[in-house]
Amino acid sequence: MNGCTPDNMNKPRFEAASDGVFAIAITLLVLGLAVPVVRPAEDGKLSQALIALWPNFLAYVLSFAVIGIMWNNHHMLFRTVERIDRTTFLLNLLLLGITAFIPFATAVLGAYPALRPAPVLYGFTLDAASITYNAILHYLIRKRAFFASVTQEALRQTVFHYRVGLFTYLASTAIAFFWPLVSFALYGALTVYYLFPRGVDADAVATGSP
Repeated sequence: MNGCTPDNMNKPRFEAASDGVFAIAITLLVLGLAVPVVRPAEDGKLSQALIALWPNFLAYVLSFAVIGIMWNNHHMLFRTVERIDRTTFLLNLLLLGITAFIPFATAVLGAYPALRPAPVLYGFTLDAASITYNAILHYLIRKRAFFASVTQEALRQTVFHYRVGLFTYLASTAIAFFWPLVSFALYGALTVYYLFPRGVDADAVATGSP
């Protein structure tokens, strides 16, 4: 492995592989948008069929934003990490596996937005991703894997930032058992929350880290 030890793995290859999975997952989302079959082919019927797909379009936009923000958070987190080891690699592999599952959960949500199992499945998927993100962050902090320039305050803010996401996802999933459409809205609200840089994200922007 190019002379890398288990405690100091190749970071560029690690990031490139992660970017590839995020890119594929975000591309696969469009497969959940099936072209409606209209018989006979008429303007009015096609318009009605396209309008009826609004839950699919909304789920697509939501998940595109979710994966895009996850991708950004992943990049902003690991740009501040000096070294990775085998445990980091395995935790990241778990995260990528969950990310690759999001297109399926999105397709189910778009097809059955008002049925409880759909938003619950979607919620469990995002819960798993958030739990894994938190596990990666805490492991990196415990191993002191960050560059010396990363402040403790930035790390504390990042921990808080990640926990807000985790607890909101968990709450949204619980709400999905009773009010599926409300949970749908909460998933969307959380993507807006993550649009603004915080913690190591904001720290990296402020210091101009690569």
